[in-house]
Amino acid sequence: MSSGIPCMPQGLGHLWAKSPRSGSDSPQTLVEHTWEALMRLSDLAHQRPDLPDLSEQPRLWHLLFWAIFLHDWGKAAQGFQRLLRGKERRWPFRHEILSLAFVDWVAADLSCEEVTFLVAAIATHHKDFDEIEGYLDEQEPDLDPINAMLVELSREDVVSLYRWIETCAGPWMDALDMCSLGVLCPTLPPLEQALDVLTPQVVRRHLRHLERMLREWEEEFSPATTQRPGVFLRGLVLQSDHLASAGWGALPQPHFSGKAILQTLALPYRRLYAHQRIASRTRGHAILLAPTGTGKTEAALLWAVNQRLPRLFYTLPYQASMNAMFDRLTRIFPGQVGLLHGRSTMAQFQRLMEQSYTPGEATKLARLFRNRAGLAYYPVRVFSPYQLLKAAFQLKGHEALMSDFSEAAFIFDEIHAYEPARLAMIVATIEYLARYYGARFLVMSATLPAPIRGVLEDVLGQVTPIYASQRLLAGLRRHRLLLAEGDLLEESNLRRALEEARQGRRVLIVCNTVRRAQQVWLWMREHLTPEIPLFLLHGRFTGRDRARKEREMLRAAGLNPAEHRPLVVVATQVVEVSLNLDLDVLFSDPAPLEALLQRIGRVNRLGRRELSPVYIFLGVDKVFQRVYRPIEQVNRTLEVLKEHFAVSHGKGVVLDERFLPQWLDDVYTSEVLTLWQSAFESARTDFERSFLRVLQPFRSNPALADQFHHLFDGTEVLPESLYDEYLQLHDSERALEADSLLVPLSWGLRAMLAQRGQLRAGSRDFPDVVSVPYDDERGLNLDILPDSQSLEAPD
Repeated sequence: MSSGIPCMPQGLGHLWAKSPRSGSDSPQTLVEHTWEALMRLSDLAHQRPDLPDLSEQPRLWHLLFWAIFLHDWGKAAQGFQRLLRGKERRWPFRHEILSLAFVDWVAADLSCEEVTFLVAAIATHHKDFDEIEGYLDEQEPDLDPINAMLVELSREDVVSLYRWIETCAGPWMDALDMCSLGVLCPTLPPLEQALDVLTPQVVRRHLRHLERMLREWEEEFSPATTQRPGVFLRGLVLQSDHLASAGWGALPQPHFSGKAILQTLALPYRRLYAHQRIASRTRGHAILLAPTGTGKTEAALLWAVNQRLPRLFYTLPYQASMNAMFDRLTRIFPGQVGLLHGRSTMAQFQRLMEQSYTPGEATKLARLFRNRAGLAYYPVRVFSPYQLLKAAFQLKGHEALMSDFSEAAFIFDEIHAYEPARLAMIVATIEYLARYYGARFLVMSATLPAPIRGVLEDVLGQVTPIYASQRLLAGLRRHRLLLAEGDLLEESNLRRALEEARQGRRVLIVCNTVRRAQQVWLWMREHLTPEIPLFLLHGRFTGRDRARKEREMLRAAGLNPAEHRPLVVVATQVVEVSLNLDLDVLFSDPAPLEALLQRIGRVNRLGRRELSPVYIFLGVDKVFQRVYRPIEQVNRTLEVLKEHFAVSHGKGVVLDERFLPQWLDDVYTSEVLTLWQSAFESARTDFERSFLRVLQPFRSNPALADQFHHLFDGTEVLPESLYDEYLQLHDSERALEADSLLVPLSWGLRAMLAQRGQLRAGSRDFPDVVSVPYDDERGLNLDILPDSQSLEAPD
């Protein structure tokens, strides 16, 4: 590696930064690691050369260059070198604190504030300030940890470090093209003077200045603009250091081209819909409203390319849709796309196994892809909004996330899928990133109620609305809406669905809870003939079984099936946006109108057949109150549908895409609007006050980690019947596959199972085990529990 360094300092080859990696005989020297980290900083800097303007810190790249140059110099201590060589079991000090002793060598031309920022970036590149502030305490010389570290620096090594700056800093800047970004060589003090500043007093002076700055920020509630340079300094040092340590080499440079998108999709520009053309010309925030099947994704990508920003984040609510979008974007941007969600490592492993990799090779690559997606490696990432919110929750390393999100383009797909409280957090974070970090957003949906449009327009300011043309909408007559009395689960209603399948149609039945879906599936299994395939899909299958089911369903009922044959799909809300299904008829529980429109969008998706009937049942089971809050939204939806259905005299309403947005707005009136606004604004105010306004660089808040995971991630459990198989996989080269046997479960359901004595708590390395029946056709069966009606959940 050292052969690629343009100037090799003398007398430092014996100083290590990293011990030899597994399978390697060569350590990484301090010079090599520093060069690698500076190369990664150069990659990041040239992707966003204007960050100094955004941060209002003109010397940002200069400070970052010198922070990284000095960040590991404390490793020159003899005790740390023995630790790296395996001659010591531990070294009781922090090397980054020792690195602060050298700051004055490069600080002559810096202001006091700039020196403090430089100190902060070096001192916190591993630990938060709260974890290192103990070094502020004055102690007797023979007990002083800073003095103990300084004693471990040999004069010969210190002189060589000085000569490193003197002889190689300039050539390194030139080779990395950092001079064009404002990075300069410092005015070095004379050597003897430089040696004299290596004292505990100097280190503590720097730490006290840092402490004072952080205290002032905290006491004065300093605005985000004041703290923003600190976010970039720590965030980009963390990114550069971690990317260098990973040893992946140069970052893939973004190559975003509208022409490439159209060529990959075999879509000539002249065939683009009007809304796709408008999107391709739009610069800045946008809201895109277009029905299912009219090329919203293509429009969004064309918008993203036109932003000419170095990062693209494609945001979706469900893992299945994220996996599908990753595959789609990888074809358009090969080698530039990362996938990031709770099961993304498993998803990558399964893809690699399908490509004839060995289990060992697949495991290694899947983990590599996941690690790269978690760092600032790929220019395109597919993830959920919960990954976005990690920064707002001040989890460890939040500065690196915030830096990665700066000057990035975000596509938010199906933002209506979130209930008001979570939506409020997402919208508040969108506003924060747009206002303070130069991010741009396109929000798109087939169904976006007026209140959500309103809050997005309010937080984003100038927003370009992009709509499908009236001409296109007028030609989309795909569905006939029919309202049906009673409950979907009544036998007479299930027989109607059964008869549709017997007549050769592909039937979709959507239930609001897992229990109801399982009950419908059991009834259909008893009454359908074997030659008609029957599928069940909900959120309580293992990852392995759900992936298999989704593949089978797409083959049988996707956009381009091998043959058109009758079948029945029974599903919960997971079907609303996660799968590109195309069925012939829908039977659905009542739900909010935007959810119903998503369900309807799984039927006659491309409009190639005659009008497809969609049956919405009017019976509102009391359990729906736990699924949709407030339930008034469902009741008001049914009122609006009844008004339009009455005009048809029972013949059914032909759904006209031009008028559906008005139907949606009609739902959000009076009580429904008041309840929605109250829930949204309350959550938004609380989130801004408790999170965004107290967000501070150089510190994290571990207390919020559990709160974050309980709010968003839920948990996963292992059915007892799969325990032995899990152990076998866990202890084999297919260890990653073991997690595919876990079943997602809400925290509430987990608590109830624990209370009933049917959950054995796991550990950090082993999942919770539940004593509840499971099979690969029905999923986790909670129906056998007493009073299990209380366990209903919409997954």
